Amino acid sequence: MPDPQGAGYDNKGGTMRRNRLYALAGVVSAVVVAGPAIAATVHSHPAKGKAGAKAPRRGPRGRRGARGATGPAGVAGPAGKSGTVFLRTIVVSPSDPTAVANGALLAAAVAGINGAGAGAPELVWIEPGTYDLGTTQLSIPSHVDVQGSGQDATTIEGEGLLTLAAASDTEIRGLTVTDTNPSGGAEAIATSGGLRDVTATASGTSAATAVLANAPTMPILDVTASATTSALASSARALDTQNTVSVDGGSYSAVDGAASSQAAALFAETPTSVSDATLLAEGGSAAYPVDVVGSAATVRIDASRLVGPGGFFVAPGDTLDVGGSQIPGVVASVSGTANCPDDWLPSYAMAGTGCA
Repeated sequence: MPDPQGAGYDNKGGTMRRNRLYALAGVVSAVVVAGPAIAATVHSHPAKGKAGAKAPRRGPRGRRGARGATGPAGVAGPAGKSGTVFLRTIVVSPSDPTAVANGALLAAAVAGINGAGAGAPELVWIEPGTYDLGTTQLSIPSHVDVQGSGQDATTIEGEGLLTLAAASDTEIRGLTVTDTNPSGGAEAIATSGGLRDVTATASGTSAATAVLANAPTMPILDVTASATTSALASSARALDTQNTVSVDGGSYSAVDGAASSQAAALFAETPTSVSDATLLAEGGSAAYPVDVVGSAATVRIDASRLVGPGGFFVAPGDTLDVGGSQIPGVVASVSGTANCPDDWLPSYAMAGTGCA
């Protein structure tokens, strides 16, 4: 049969070639339409062949640079007694360049408090600075707390017989109180309330007492107290208790520079309990870490360190119980009762049950 489409055409072969052409055209169309989608899902692969040059190895780590300077610490905010909501907060700022002028500002702020009570407690928050009261006594009324900005940041100074007196239902915390009297006795703090995170120092000629606890309604926590005297027949007392007192933590030291004088870290006139504290006395004719002079008073000391060449003094009718502590191993006078179970000496030898 003649070839109507050109040479070499036949019915059977032409049909097969035509089918192949239609199939090829469909594939090309599909690639053109779906090309972008296919390209988006295909990942390129490097051609096989000689590998390129390797990346260079990392060198050794250099030395660490010097630490930068520490930034200034922030001022701690007021931390009241647990559950206390203060009706009013009085903020005292050192707005004058002299400590004496700042002391006058503090005294005026406290003197202006009126109306504080059990249902309306108030807070005096003292910002960082030194406040010199001179010979003026700062008296804190009942139901008023005093919060410093830290023992190293807020200092109240005095040069009279007494720097700070706190009534009952008060707490003094977060500051340093000093009293330096070059011509008589010195007393840093007299409180009928509580103390917490406080440093108290007293330096006088005839007498010095760092803390006098005369009627505390709250415990004395983490206090550092030191008393120093130098005149003949003088006395130094780090902590003098005149009412039932609970002491937890802290360090109490009394130093007397005159040979005829006496020093007592704890001068207990009333029942007193002490735990986890250091009581140290030195100098003078007698240096007692504990001097119990009350009437039928019981003093209990646990887990503490007691240091002083005079040892213990316990008056008639009084009782001293010391447990789990380091003791001097010296008893100056025990007319009352002294018990020292499970105690040890500075050499770590066991002490006798009679505190010797």
